[in-house]
Order: sequence, then structure tokens, then C-alpha cells
Amino acid sequence: MIPSSQYLRKHLRRTVPHSRVLTSPAQLTGYASDGLGYKSFLPDAVVIPADAEELIKVILALKGIPICMRGAGTSLSGGPVAAQGGVVIHTSRLRAIRRICPEGFWCEVECGVNLDQLDQALAPYGLCYPPDPSSGQVCTIGGNVASNAGGAHCFRYGVTGNYVLGVEVVLPDGTLHCFGGPAGGRGRWREDWKKLMVGSEGTLGAFTRFWLRLTPRAEKAWTFSATYASLEATERAVHGLVRHPAFPVAIELMDPRAVALVESSPMAMGLPENRFMIVTEIDGPADLVDLRAESVAEVLRSAGSTDVQFGDNPEDRKNLFRARKAIGGLLGQMSPDYVVQDAVIPKRALAEILRLIYDESDRAGLPVVTVMHAGDGNLHPNFVFDSGKPEELEKIEVISKKLMKQVIAVGGTLSGEHGIGNDKCDYMGMVFGPEALRLQLSVPMIFNPSHAFNPLKVFPERRFVP
Repeated sequence: MIPSSQYLRKHLRRTVPHSRVLTSPAQLTGYASDGLGYKSFLPDAVVIPADAEELIKVILALKGIPICMRGAGTSLSGGPVAAQGGVVIHTSRLRAIRRICPEGFWCEVECGVNLDQLDQALAPYGLCYPPDPSSGQVCTIGGNVASNAGGAHCFRYGVTGNYVLGVEVVLPDGTLHCFGGPAGGRGRWREDWKKLMVGSEGTLGAFTRFWLRLTPRAEKAWTFSATYASLEATERAVHGLVRHPAFPVAIELMDPRAVALVESSPMAMGLPENRFMIVTEIDGPADLVDLRAESVAEVLRSAGSTDVQFGDNPEDRKNLFRARKAIGGLLGQMSPDYVVQDAVIPKRALAEILRLIYDESDRAGLPVVTVMHAGDGNLHPNFVFDSGKPEELEKIEVISKKLMKQVIAVGGTLSGEHGIGNDKCDYMGMVFGPEALRLQLSVPMIFNPSHAFNPLKVFPERRFVP
């Protein structure tokens, strides 16, 4: 049985100043859901530790109580929420960039650092941390590592896990461990188990800091946009770009409804209506990308576009990607609620899966707006509905299940970057057999045998047992 909020408040205030222990209903409501929105779980308390040392004290004080780690709360899988009650530990104060090592191409950051903060710190060194989820202005490195987030530029540069050299983590018994690190597994970094931590969605321990691999900033970038009248032409463009020797850093797709959202916003760019849009980019040495720009534009034209636009103006590039990344925020114009699904499909199935999405949403009478990281097949349909109408929520769940079944049938999988959380844990059996699920569940059983950390996530049977 979880203690009352009043007991938790008194208990936690022996460890953390009272101003950083939240128990009033108004305060707790802000932590009841993540970016997924419609699934809500009110925690019994929220505590905000000042540093790793205080975090350890909090975890030790909460033995026998479910714990959920939370950063910015921008995740879209129902991950950093108290699905079984208990305490949310908010890591917003652990936001120091401790070291940038230009000669070694790595940095050391705390879990609460957000991507834009890190990018600004790296710019004077001519360095870059490539992963770039759409919520980069606010999303934290801790949350990115927990879900193995990707972003627009992951086609060429890869996802978060490709850049994690080391992880410092507090296990449920309060012990602090370093897994991996900048020394390549030597010395005090010998316990190189970081790959178990990346994508673990808060089920194994509490992240405190990371050592991240950096790359040189590209000297120059060319950004392209093109629109298409049909799914088939759009798919041809994606296949052409994937095969091009310029190796684009991003290949993004926006469907006609996504384009219409942009055009109805202050970010309108005069885009044609009722057409699919591809945004792609190449970067590298200035002379090389200058030579390649026209051939990339020709790939877009040969797929059927008559309005290919491209240029090397950094401000135009920023505006184009800002519009692409703003789709989530703009959806609020259409409805109070929406569900963002996250699946990965083979690029050969792009048109087939998008047709399924449109057919099912039309049949249910619910709008859908689709964007995707088309280069690596990471699909994000946004189903718009009203959570105040139970029948619409039921339709969303039916559509989501049909979508995931077909995604798996064509050779895809459940998540590319958002994680499983509590949104898709019931689908795990569609992909993995009983033995594979048993083996996967054995990992959190080693680190977190009582499932005190983030219960009811990833695997539906992961329930906290005191």
C-alpha cells in the first residue's frame, strides 16, 4: 500500500527542502501525463532533487514505493507517469554541462540538459551533438537516452544511442554506477553496460549524467523541398534520395493535412494545397555539397515534382525545419486531443501503410495528420479526437491496433524513437514470442527486481510488488 500524500510530504521533507516536495492536487496535475496527453495518472507526490547526491537520498527514502523518473515530460508514449501511483522524481535541476572536451570529441552533461542548451554550448567549439528530436527546445538528454530518441537528421547521423559513450545511473538500492564512458571501457569505465540503459525507459535506474560523442559541425548545408500529387510519386522520391551518393542527412515527409496546418499558421510559406511534401538536406564540406546540390534537386524532379525549391540560406533552412517540427503544436488548432503513433516500416511499404491509415481514419470519422522521418521509415500518424467522447477513444485504440498489426506484417516494428511506455506495452506480444519476452523481462528483474522503477511500462506484467 502506498502511503498518503501527507505522509510522503513529511517523509520527503526530511531529505529535500519543502519547496521541492509537491503534494497539492493543483501541483500534481501537471505531472499526471506526458505529451501523449489522454492517459492520465496522478502521482502521490513529486520531488525535485537538487543534485545526484540528493537524488540518491530520495531514492533510499522511497524504498517500498513506486518511483517514476521525469525530465521535461515531452515524451509521447505514456512513459514518465506514475501508472501505479507513487512518487515522480523530477530531474529539472540536474542541468549542468560539466565538461566539453574538444580534442576528444565528447562532453559530460547532466540528465536535465536540453538539446538547444547543449547545441549553444558546443557551437563555439565547432562541434555538434547530432540527435535532434522535434521537441529539442525543451526535451532533456535523460529522456532522449531513456527512449533512444531520433529526430529529423537520424537518417544519416543515427539516433541517440549512437552517441552515448557512458551513463551514470542510480540503481534502486541507491548505489551509483558508471556504465561505459569516454575512456572506451577502460579504468573506472570498465563496466560497459550502457547499451542496456539506452532505451530502457526508466525501468532499470535513475540517470544522473552522460558522456556523449560529438562530431564536427558541417561546414555547409543545402536544404530542399518538393511537393507531390500522389503517394506513389512521394515514395519514388524517398527511394531516389536514399540511393543518392550525397547521402542526405534528413528525408522528411509531410502529408497534405500537415502542409495545410503549416499554411494556416504564422509559419505559412505559400505551399500548394492537397500535396505531399518532402524536405531533405545534405551537408558537409562547402565545395562538395555545392557540387551535389543540383543532382539532388534532379532526383526530386524525376520523381514527379514540378516545384522543387532549394538553397543554402541558413535562415530559410531554420524556417523550413521549424515548420516541420511544429506540427505537434499546431494540432491543437484542430482538437483538444491527439495521439501520435510511432512505428517503423520498410520504405517499400510507405504507400501501403499510409493508405491503411487514411482508410481507417476516414472509416472512423477521425482526422489524421501524418509526418515521418521517411529516410529510415519512422512513421508518425497523429490521430485527432476528443477524449471527452468515449466512443472516439475506443475508435483510436482500434485503429492503433490495426495499424500495429499491419506494420508488423510488412516487416516493421512498434517504435522508432518514442518508446513503448504504457501506450504500446500490450502490443509487445505481437512482435515477440513468450521466450523472447521472458528473456527481455529478465533484464529489469536483475537491476530492479521489485519493479519499483517505472512499473507498468514496456511489459504489461511489470507491476511493483513491495
